[in-house]
Amino acid sequence: MIKPNILISNDDGIKGPGLNPLIKELSKFANIYVVVPKQEMSGTSQSIHLKKYIKLEKIKENFYVLVGGTPTDCVKYALYSFFKDKIDLVVSGINTCANLAQDVIYSGTVAAAREGAFLGIPSISVSANNEKNPCYGQIAKAVSKIIKKVLKTEKKGRPATCLNINVPPNYKGVKIVPLGIRCYDETIVEKKTKNGTYYKLAGRFISGKKNKKSDIDMIEQKYISVTPLNLDQTHFKKIKELKESWGKF
Repeated sequence: MIKPNILISNDDGIKGPGLNPLIKELSKFANIYVVVPKQEMSGTSQSIHLKKYIKLEKIKENFYVLVGGTPTDCVKYALYSFFKDKIDLVVSGINTCANLAQDVIYSGTVAAAREGAFLGIPSISVSANNEKNPCYGQIAKAVSKIIKKVLKTEKKGRPATCLNINVPPNYKGVKIVPLGIRCYDETIVEKKTKNGTYYKLAGRFISGKKNKKSDIDMIEQKYISVTPLNLDQTHFKKIKELKESWGKF
């Protein structure tokens, strides 16, 4: 039986604690290719480098890091160059914290998977919903079952399937659900030093709303949440509303 070829990337970099457990588990049934940022790139979303060269470091066969590269850079470089025409599935993670609701907009982990789907490869982002004591080995085993299903059912072609997966500790099962809505209390913190004034975004999670049977709800109930992400961001209902309310120009 021919093994599938899986590209692994992340936004936690080469030292991300979820990387090696994921490689170890998926290596049991697939050929693994890795391109990750050298440094942590959390919150970089879909950012890319357009006007500068990025240094490549080879760790071992089929395993590379991009110095200063973003998660999206990693997937682009892998699919366009390093492993062109080889990859059957992109897996991004395992992220050190959950990516729920609108987190998927900011997340570098989700962005790497989204980029794979943009480029026609079925893709998955995987996040741990247990920052204090994540068991990455268990998460990798749980996700491997989903990955096997995806490899059997999802085909290449633009745009491809993009799944956002969050895994809680001691999970009961798997639920396929929509994104919820999270509300954050954010503020800008000022720090004055002899070298100048610096600013930092800070805040804490407040609450969620409209979350019944959402990814947030299922995670709270100890289920793995699986959310298919639509790559077309057009608000089709709003198109109709605007045409009706604005009339002719």
